[in-house]
Amino acid sequence: LTLARNAMNFIVGYLPARTLSYTSYCAAVIKLQNGNRAVLVTEAGASASGITGTLLSQMETALHVPVLGGASPTPGQGTWHMNDAEQQALAVFSSAVQDGGVWQGAVLKAVVANRAICPSCTYTLQQHGFAVNGAEAVAP
Repeated sequence: LTLARNAMNFIVGYLPARTLSYTSYCAAVIKLQNGNRAVLVTEAGASASGITGTLLSQMETALHVPVLGGASPTPGQGTWHMNDAEQQALAVFSSAVQDGGVWQGAVLKAVVANRAICPSCTYTLQQHGFAVNGAEAVAP
């Protein structure tokens, strides 16, 4: 949970307050099968354009773990809501685990968003045993 919090603190400190007011962000900590940890960062909102390489590189340097950007937001007016960043993180993680490779056997350990986790994601996380509290969720 600390790594996810640190990642989110970095995002919040890096981005302008105006951007944070209309774009949601999620930092998810993943434990790979070899025991190493990585952070998956996703973004959603009316003007979201995906996480930039600069932000990811700076986060990797600050956090000392690999930081991966999630897929671009679902395009099209009306197809997103402000909490889609968590949904994207869950979808990207599930897809990557199914694809195997380095992600095979990976486990989601913590999720932190820059605003309260949406009810749909709260339900999904709770179904997987996560304790959800506002903007944070942690695996048992």
